[in-house]
Amino acid sequence: MDKIYDVIVVGAGPAGITAGIYAKRAGREVVVLEKFLAGGQLGLIGEIENYPGFSSINGSDLAEKFSSHAKSLAVPILSDEVVDYQLEGEVKTLVGKKQTYQARAVVLALGSHSKELNIQGEKEFIGKGVSYCALCDGNFFKGKDVAVVGSGDSAFSDALYLTGMCNKVYILAKENLKLNNYSNDDINEKKNIILLKGALSQAIEGKDRVESLIYNKADKQEKLEVSAVFIAIGRKPETELLQGKIALNQGGYIETDDKMQTSLQGVFACGDVRVSAIKQIATAVGDGAIAGNEASKYVLRQKYSKKN
Repeated sequence: MDKIYDVIVVGAGPAGITAGIYAKRAGREVVVLEKFLAGGQLGLIGEIENYPGFSSINGSDLAEKFSSHAKSLAVPILSDEVVDYQLEGEVKTLVGKKQTYQARAVVLALGSHSKELNIQGEKEFIGKGVSYCALCDGNFFKGKDVAVVGSGDSAFSDALYLTGMCNKVYILAKENLKLNNYSNDDINEKKNIILLKGALSQAIEGKDRVESLIYNKADKQEKLEVSAVFIAIGRKPETELLQGKIALNQGGYIETDDKMQTSLQGVFACGDVRVSAIKQIATAVGDGAIAGNEASKYVLRQKYSKKN
């Protein structure tokens, strides 16, 4: 508590690490806090083909490059989880599980997590056939029949990935698939994808592991014999602890201006946690660069005003 950093960045994904790098290069004393692993969601991604400078790179490899760059500039990435935010006033206080931190400016690069179906058996079978990451767990179900629940690009992308190793891949969509990056030709091309439109998942059943998925279709209950259920129904921002403390939109994303400034002076947000048109690695890096730079300038203004 005796130490007051210039800038604290919460989250070490692409946006957070970039913010830390820019603040450090501007001469600020900065620390990045991360509750899991540096690189954030990059570690869960397979081949990346749309990040400039790399025609193709594995997500975990790119995460290592981000982390190594931060280390080369002596940007500390500490393992801790923030459990309370006190963001009002000139000095901000962040309470972590391990210790408490203070800073003149805070950059929130909290990212997002997978939404849950909240149906019977979902939590019970996590790690036993229920997964939110096809890339991470698909290999465990080679030659098996599996289900993907979701109606968007992420669901179809997961299904495409699974077709290369699984026997049958069922897609359960509430209505029709709503695809931006794929076409009907992509759907028809894969013979082992079975699309179930208007299917509402109700329960996941099994003994020690997933054995079936119960769903309703046209007011009739149906059962799929599957070994795994991959849930891909979108993401939710990590802003539960910020409710009532900072301006959020209806979806829980942090509202910012074009300088990544939030509704609180000295508090900035970047990456997947903020309101934005698209959420990509490239846009997260751009956000982080702006947030780190603006946080640095904010701290300088505060210090200069005190001298004068």
